Amino acid sequence: MLKIELKFKSKTLQKLETEKPEITIGRSLSTDIQIDNLAVSKRHARIIKHKHQYTVEDLNSTNGTFLNGEKIGKAVLTNNDLIGIGKHSLKIYYKKESKKPILDFGDRTVKVKK
Repeated sequence: MLKIELKFKSKTLQKLETEKPEITIGRSLSTDIQIDNLAVSKRHARIIKHKHQYTVEDLNSTNGTFLNGEKIGKAVLTNNDLIGIGKHSLKIYYKKESKKPILDFGDRTVKVKK
């Protein structure tokens, strides 16, 4: 599960927990995370889940999208990353899902020693 904390300076404006495969960010009412600021494009950026990781992608915004202070076009997210959009930031919290399948012994034959 992905957790996002939208902040303006040190003030938390919104907290979101989601498993959606795509989260849109922008000034438009149609985005998942709406930021009411003229420095933010209507459809500014998006976060995409692909298999077991998330990426953030700038959507050709006017002022750019930043990841931990660096301007990006597209980048892989890790836990505690900070996405910068205008004067707002989005703190990212998530743990990578395990790629190992959970074993279900009910479907397996187990050899027992005599």
